[in-house]
Amino acid sequence: MHNREQTMKQVAFVIGALALGLAAVTPARADYAVVRWTDGYCRIWWGASATPWGAGWAKIATAPDWQTAAAAMDAAIKSNTCR
Repeated sequence: MHNREQTMKQVAFVIGALALGLAAVTPARADYAVVRWTDGYCRIWWGASATPWGAGWAKIATAPDWQTAAAAMDAAIKSNTCR
């Protein structure tokens, strides 16, 4: 019985180490969105898949990084989509 418990602990350790290693080598991905509320105010929202609660908003752009989202927001302000 002792051998079986030891083997199971080793298997669990190896699976945990592999999962941790995979998480460490997977690149972090942070999507951004430009969100516009009904009053015309816009904001860059981290996590394009996450959305604000409630009604009265719309995503007007999504971007893979902060700089691209900031450029999209600047363009929306210049075109009077956002204030």
